Amino acid sequence: MPEHISSHSQGFLADPARRAYALGLLTVVPLMVWWAGFFPGFMSSDSIDQLGQVERFSFSNHHPAINTIFMWALMSVWHSPAAVTLFQVLAMAGLLALAATRFVRLGAPLRLAVGAVWVAAALPAIGTTTNAVWKDVPYTLALVWVFTELLLIAQSRSDFWSTVAGPVRLGVGLGLVWVIRHNGFITVVFTMLALVALTRSRHVLKTVTAAAAVVLATEFVLYGLFPVDKGGIPAGEALLPDLAAQVVAHPSDLASDDLTIVVRVAPLGVWESNYNCRDSNPLMFGAQLDRSALRTYSAELVSLTLRSMAAHPDVVMSHRWCLAAYLFVPGQAAQWYVQRPPFEIPPNEFGVDRQPRSKLARAISVRVFEWSETRGWLWMTWSPALAIWAGMVSYGLLAFRRDKRFRLAAVLFFTQLANVALTTSVQEFRYAFGVYLLGLLSVPLVWVAFRDRTPRAVLS
Repeated sequence: MPEHISSHSQGFLADPARRAYALGLLTVVPLMVWWAGFFPGFMSSDSIDQLGQVERFSFSNHHPAINTIFMWALMSVWHSPAAVTLFQVLAMAGLLALAATRFVRLGAPLRLAVGAVWVAAALPAIGTTTNAVWKDVPYTLALVWVFTELLLIAQSRSDFWSTVAGPVRLGVGLGLVWVIRHNGFITVVFTMLALVALTRSRHVLKTVTAAAAVVLATEFVLYGLFPVDKGGIPAGEALLPDLAAQVVAHPSDLASDDLTIVVRVAPLGVWESNYNCRDSNPLMFGAQLDRSALRTYSAELVSLTLRSMAAHPDVVMSHRWCLAAYLFVPGQAAQWYVQRPPFEIPPNEFGVDRQPRSKLARAISVRVFEWSETRGWLWMTWSPALAIWAGMVSYGLLAFRRDKRFRLAAVLFFTQLANVALTTSVQEFRYAFGVYLLGLLSVPLVWVAFRDRTPRAVLS
């Protein structure tokens, strides 16, 4: 190697943060093993539906159309869903490397910073889900991006807000969180409020403006350039599981007009037999559900649901706790089934099937997948509660240490956790993917806080 090249590379890697980034990029290796072994990726019926929109060049906002349009853009370069999963793998590796860099800049040792992201990338839940054609993956990527920007604020608030690039990057990340999932706005609104309250800086306007620009450009420019049905999910359909809980618990409380509407959507027996507090799919996608009546009476169903919830808050709390328990209970009870990426690609008309790109990668990934699916290990491999508790304990220790630098990261984590707990309709890992990864990436912050004898309060 020429001497000037060798000295340049040594100078680049002399900075521990740059070494962390270079080593963090190696997280691409386990992620690529999943990509090659399960090529072109993990897919469900939702994935096939989005592939159909890409093929027809006709987009529905039932799944946020921006994600499907992004799939179309990637598949225009390489006509395979593998283009989508490859992008997600590379983006995940880049963001994990960036997180490792931020940890080192904050004072974490190189081994801890790099080890934390290597462990994350090696987990089967992260490897498989990153290779799934689901909107939840780019949503999680946007959350991790926002998290890394909040770590920059923790490092130096004045340096962050004195630039244009930092606040704009943060705003773009928050804007993407808003538009990639229909419930993303909840996380964004509360994170924005925390930014305003905790930083007390007029420079937050840069972030707010950038986030608003992403949302408005998506809604009024992108969705104007592409053929998008903006209908989305009717509110009455979104609240159907909550209404079902009320109908099953207190059927006699229904007024005659309300009962007429409920029966037009489905007979009372169907509501009772198909209601499952852990899984709304049997009810929402059952053959006996009249979807035309559901759309016709959407406003009335919303009104009835809200009135019933106000009358019986105990039913609301019981139903929501049943749904959200998988986020907090570290275990796998016999009656639970946390849904995960399916092993096989569903039958489809697009010729998409499993075509491994490496026999070795296939053998390794299948072996790990089968091990992760063993019931005795599900509490560790697929239960999101362990990582979520790791995050909650980490921020609890930071509060005990009175280290105020990471309050914004805590807001992002707990807001996203509350968002998932309050809006999920199925106990499915992909809904928890973002908060699961944020929980894991929050653990190194504890070492940073307890290493400093005098905690820095950069936010107050």
